[in-house]
Amino acid sequence: MNAQQNDPSKLHPQTELSLLDQLGDMIAIVDQNNRFVAVNKGYENFFGIHKDAFVGKTVAEVHGTEAYEQQIKSALEQAFMGKKHKVRISQTSICKQQHSFEGKFTSYSGSLITDLGAMVVLHDITDLIETQQELEREQELLHTIINAVPDFIFAKSPEGVYQLCNKSFEEFLDTPAEDILGRTDYELMSRTSAEYISIKDKEVKETLEAQRCDEWVSYKDGRRRLLDMYKLPLKESNSTETGVLGIGRNVTFEREAEQNLLLASLVFDATPDPCIILSDEGEIISSNEAAQNQFPQLKDKTQSLQLNELLYSPERDAIDLDRLTESNGSWCGEICSHDHRTYFATLNAVQGQSVQSNKFVLIVRDEKTHSAMADNLLTKAYQDPLTDLPNRRLFYSRLESAISRAERQLSQLAVIYIDLDKFKPVNDQYGHATGDKVLREVAKRLKHCFRSTDTIARIGGDEFVALIDIEKREQAILVAEKCLNSLVAPFDLKPAQHIISASIGISIFPEDAGSAEILIQRADKAMYQAKHSADTSVCYFSE
Repeated sequence: MNAQQNDPSKLHPQTELSLLDQLGDMIAIVDQNNRFVAVNKGYENFFGIHKDAFVGKTVAEVHGTEAYEQQIKSALEQAFMGKKHKVRISQTSICKQQHSFEGKFTSYSGSLITDLGAMVVLHDITDLIETQQELEREQELLHTIINAVPDFIFAKSPEGVYQLCNKSFEEFLDTPAEDILGRTDYELMSRTSAEYISIKDKEVKETLEAQRCDEWVSYKDGRRRLLDMYKLPLKESNSTETGVLGIGRNVTFEREAEQNLLLASLVFDATPDPCIILSDEGEIISSNEAAQNQFPQLKDKTQSLQLNELLYSPERDAIDLDRLTESNGSWCGEICSHDHRTYFATLNAVQGQSVQSNKFVLIVRDEKTHSAMADNLLTKAYQDPLTDLPNRRLFYSRLESAISRAERQLSQLAVIYIDLDKFKPVNDQYGHATGDKVLREVAKRLKHCFRSTDTIARIGGDEFVALIDIEKREQAILVAEKCLNSLVAPFDLKPAQHIISASIGISIFPEDAGSAEILIQRADKAMYQAKHSADTSVCYFSE
């Protein structure tokens, strides 16, 4: 017997071979000449050759010279030196399929070899690699699909850190992914927006329910966008914490367009001029209330109506929409109704989009009515409705113009602030109707105290203010005293009579101030000085 056969710690060679055959991996014992001493059934099954045929062959002969030189040789050398080594080996099977193995090389001293050898264990990882490759292909496909989606997509960790985002999200933020991932909303946008988004994220994570909402987001560069957001809880099976998956889109311009359409609709319905929308064939599609009031035929929605059945051109009877708008898409001129009433009209062509045909918008204007309406609106905007005096807005405008003129001419102006005394008892005792009557009479009396070039206005309940040109400041107090004298006569309230006086403050341009607002403020302050004075009812402004 040799030394190995006398070593009780070593198995019998046949026993050891039998044990190796029970293992599914490819196992071989190699001597220091890189020749196979023994192989198990795994080699036999893979190559389709009886395992005895491998004995005596070199590793290069079995696994190929290229694999031996590039992958196996150094691993065997390490094993002979007592070091473990791992390599990945590609090998073709009997059925010509390419396989991948994970090879483990260790030193061997057993019953199958007299000297130190190496044990080679090859584990077939072909299916694992194919699975990984398939998973990578699926991930690449998913990544391609996510990046192709026009809506932006992102995922955040439970701490609010961005872990994933698609191209649309990068474009929306105008920031590359590498500057988004690993950051939070507090680093990407304004603090106010980040806090609001954090609250919304928290609701999703706490309720574990998807939510859809509009989010206004302000970024650090000042941009403000409205987002239509859909958020879902993102929870991994082995984690107790929840992140957020977000899918959203920028609807800022979409909502603005909706709002503009709504406003356009409101303008269309509310405009006092008759408006009619026409098809490219001249059929009346829609009309506003003003048009329906002007042309009662439009109220019948059951029958279609052509424009030429409603109106005609004084030049050639029929109205040719295309001819009228062919030069620049619009036309202005006269048209007539069939009761021979003439109107001024504007016609505009509206270019249709995609498969939509063109439309036309006709606005009909009755110049007499429109002029009267404009005059009425102007009067309401600048006139006090109770006294017919100029209101605060018109007074400010005239005062600013007068200041500009006085600056050029180096002249002076006076602002006279008049506040009625003993007027409140009139309202309290006789009612507001009587009070309004007294105010109209006061306005009438005060108006007679000023020249046609002066301005007297009512700017409050019982407050009046006047603007006069002066050459010297003493002129202003003369006019103020004239106003006081106009109020001396009692007011007949039937059955009683009531006396009303006034306190008057005066400010001078440019002596007291250089702007309209401050001139009025200082005249007001002077008026209060007069109201609390026991000696006079008129005061100049004084610091």
